[in-house]
Parts: sequence; structure tokens; C-alpha cells
Amino acid sequence: MGGFATLEASGDAGARGRAHGEAFRARVERACAFYLDDLFAGVPLDGAALRARAESIAAIVAAQAPPLAAEIEGIAAGAGVPPWQVYLLNARTEVLNARVDECSALYFAGTCVQGQTWDWVEELEALCVVITHTRPDGHRYVAFGEPGMVGKIGLSAAGVGVCLNILFAPHDLSGLPVHVLIGALLNAGSWDAARVALDGAGRGKASHLLVGSAGGQAVSIEFFGDERHLLEPADGVLLHTNHCLGRGAAGRTAALANSCARYDDLARQVAASPARDLARARDILSSTAGGTDALLRAYRESEVFPGHRVGSCATVLMELDERRLHLRRGPHADAPFQVFAL
Repeated sequence: MGGFATLEASGDAGARGRAHGEAFRARVERACAFYLDDLFAGVPLDGAALRARAESIAAIVAAQAPPLAAEIEGIAAGAGVPPWQVYLLNARTEVLNARVDECSALYFAGTCVQGQTWDWVEELEALCVVITHTRPDGHRYVAFGEPGMVGKIGLSAAGVGVCLNILFAPHDLSGLPVHVLIGALLNAGSWDAARVALDGAGRGKASHLLVGSAGGQAVSIEFFGDERHLLEPADGVLLHTNHCLGRGAAGRTAALANSCARYDDLARQVAASPARDLARARDILSSTAGGTDALLRAYRESEVFPGHRVGSCATVLMELDERRLHLRRGPHADAPFQVFAL
């Protein structure tokens, strides 16, 4: 097993989207089909309702983030799939809001090191891609994610890094879907511009974003339905899993015991050593102790998606000051990292 497939795309948003779609045509087709025919089968929406939802999402993206709408349209054109399917793919978190135990993230302000495990359905591991974008104005960023998406986890030449965790709350999408918002953050030319993008993202979703910057600035932002919680680093550290920290004790429910266990494990491991560097972050996010509560988790049968297995599809580490992203495929602590430099 090798690393993730890669692409360098340049030009305006539409051109980069088309390059994405053309290079990964079969992967985009497979990802759209996998969600539509399989994972979305469990949501209370039929095909017509899903398409209507996608058209609503397209209108939101076109109004709030026109360059990302152009990128999505370019992906669809390049891959030869209907645009509504790519819009739906970029909003799959909001459509599913599936209660799957996944993703553990951390940030060290003193060294500007950030990272996470990304846990999801096993089939997506082999489909994921890494795209290095270069805009006409020279801005560059590297984005890891599912084929067809404009953002998931990434790092920009402005030194802005983005990690994400799903949260679980009822919501009606009234702002940018989280994956589109991540695309906007990676396109931001500065930390201040990234904060503006966060402030204008709207609510009506259930996700957490850990946004860090070279120079030690960082914020942990929880979108929890109609609520929004901002968390600053404590003792130079930000940690997050899949429960809402802004709700305090009320967020630590029995239904989220796995998330609470992983958060507590992160906190214990950070406290156990004064090191706050890339090597320490790698060691923490490579921990396989704890069985189903491990930070790096082997694939196991999913209760939410019968017939599928869920585990750590990838581990991402970022050195924000150096503009380097390290990426490891699969739930294997001894697997090598790919390195991407901006």
C-alpha cells in the first residue's frame, strides 16, 4: 500500500476544479456513487429530496463563496458528473450527521504544530487525494480530502492550518457547509482573513474546526446547531474530539463516551511530557492503546453503517511555521508519512 494520490493544480478556481475532476474522474464518480447509493440510504430523504437539498446548498455557496462554487462546478465538469452531486458531496457532513466515533485533534501554540487522526468509512481511504493548489495571485495551499471536495484538512502558504471533528446536533443548514468553509479558510491570505471567513460562515451545522496559524494564533470553534462556541488555547494547547466542549459537563453524555475517553487520553498524554513538538504530536496520534477508544483506531464494523468498517483512514501533522504537512495513510502506526511543503 502506497500513499495517497496527489495532484498539483494551478489557475483560477474553475480551472483548478476542472483539473481536479479530470485527474480524479473515476474517484469522484465512485465517491458520489458511494454516498448516494450507500451511505445516504440511511437518511430520511429520497432521491428528489437529496437533489433539492443539493440545489439549496449550491445557492448558499454561490451567494457566500463564489470562487468555491466555481471550483465545485469545475470539478463536476472535469469528472463528468452532475454538479448537484458534487455539491451534495461537499455537504455530506450536514446531510448525514452520522453518529460515528471519529477524529482526534491537537494544537501546540509554542511550536505551531497541529494535527489529527481522520476516522471514517474504510472504503474512502483508498479514494482520498492530496491537491496542491496555486492561484494566479501566487497563493498556495495543500488540501487533503475525499475526491470532489474543496476542503477537509489542509495548510496554506499563509501559515493557516485547518483540522475538523464532527459534532452531533440537530440543525438546518443556514451557512456554508463545513467542507466548503474549510476551502474558504485555506484560500484566506492571512490569519485575519481566516477569522473573517469563520465569522461569516453562518450556523446551522454541527462540526468543530481547529484553526491554527504560524506565530501561535489559534482558535477552536464549535458549530453546534444554532449555537457557536469559541475556545482559546489553555496552557498553549488545544484538544478536541467529538463532543461539544463549549457546553461543559452537559456535553459529556453517555452516548459520547468514546469521544470523552479519547479527549481524556489526549489530555493525559499531553500532560505526561513537557514536549510540545512534531515528534510528540506524532507519538500521541500514533497511540493504539485503548481498543475501541484508541486515538489511532483499527477498522471495526460500524453500527451506524451496517456492512462497513470505520477506523483511522489517515493521520495529518502540520508544522505551520515551516509550511509543511505530513500525511500517513491508514490506521498503521508504522506506516511512512508523505511530506508536502509550500
